[in-house]
Amino acid sequence: MRRVFVIVLGAYVLAALGNKVAERMGALQCGCAEECWCRRPSLSLFRWVFPWRHRTAHTFGGKAQLVHSAS
Repeated sequence: MRRVFVIVLGAYVLAALGNKVAERMGALQCGCAEECWCRRPSLSLFRWVFPWRHRTAHTFGGKAQLVHSAS
């Protein structure tokens, strides 16, 4: 059981590192607000493998305006 846990944890961290490299290369871009947890240096590694509870940079009205302007 311990071996499975170590393998899963290693794969998770490896995926996080790969996504961090892709972000540095410009393939991924985070649109969160500055106060989001994923903007902290120590937690930004897990931004793309733990994408829940992000704070968006736009308010609800701002998102609606962006959608209408794109049409």
